[in-house]
Amino acid sequence: MKKDHAKSFKKKLTAGILLLLLVLSVFFYKDSWIRIIEGLRLVTPANIAVSSFLAVSAYIIEGMTIFCLMSTVIPGASAPEGIRIAFLCEFYRLTTLGNGAGIAEIHYMHKKGIETGKAALLTMLQYMWKKIAILVLGGISFLALPSGIHNNAILKEYSVFIAWGFLGTVAVITAFGCLILSGRIASAVNWGLDRLSEKFPSGQEHFLQWKEQILLLNQSGRDILRQKRRMLSVFLFQVQKLLLFYSIPMYLLLNKTALTAVECISLMALVYMLSGVIPAPSGVGSLEFAFLLLFGKFAAYDTAIPVILVYRFATWIVPFLLGGIVAALSLICRKATT
Repeated sequence: MKKDHAKSFKKKLTAGILLLLLVLSVFFYKDSWIRIIEGLRLVTPANIAVSSFLAVSAYIIEGMTIFCLMSTVIPGASAPEGIRIAFLCEFYRLTTLGNGAGIAEIHYMHKKGIETGKAALLTMLQYMWKKIAILVLGGISFLALPSGIHNNAILKEYSVFIAWGFLGTVAVITAFGCLILSGRIASAVNWGLDRLSEKFPSGQEHFLQWKEQILLLNQSGRDILRQKRRMLSVFLFQVQKLLLFYSIPMYLLLNKTALTAVECISLMALVYMLSGVIPAPSGVGSLEFAFLLLFGKFAAYDTAIPVILVYRFATWIVPFLLGGIVAALSLICRKATT
């Protein structure tokens, strides 16, 4: 009886926390919600439907990425479970202002039998492959842009920002790669953490946890990266996901500007690479800034602004709502089984 009561209380507490997070996120993002709703009024229902379809397809592919990574550790991983985790992460991304998606992914991987440390490792590897895909598509896109676009003042004027976006992405990938592939670098970082631990005893527990994660990243990461076929699949899934994201503004801007489909996708790849080095909760604001920065010279503002707002709705609110439905169904099913 006591155990049943404790379980019931825990479920109610979880539901209460989720509801509180939802209310807080709605309040925090209320200005963004209002702008997005205003943007939706400026486009057709077909535009919204196609954009949402492309975004949902991208998150299904993100789920396949999670499934592929889980398969490197446990043979019983399933694609539907990976997709489920992907949408749950998007729900928690919004409700925790962009900070809880990774923690949620680790939590749900752990529930499927993956040790917490390895789940954290898989999440970090997923992030690394995403950055690699952004870098590759951004680099190819810049090189593939026609000479007329290259000579446009927008790319000349903001070439420094684009370079920072490129270098920032390279720095993240290099840091992860060095920690995984180089035992000496991992040892040097741990030595630095030991010195910090001596200097700041109050943070000793956190430094110890970081050392454990670095050790795991270095030891287990190499074993996972040796699974070349799965790693290639993860990279290709990330490329497919990004191309679907990039296709949304392409679809919305086609025939409304002088830009071709390839030019739209190429510019969006640069937008993504640039926005990645601008800090903002859930990426809100950084993507819009970079989008208007690069697309503003090729499309009128009254054309570009609805596009980025619809993009936000499709890639931000739609997966959040679907993730909320998945989270609610999970709670209901758990309640029904007890």
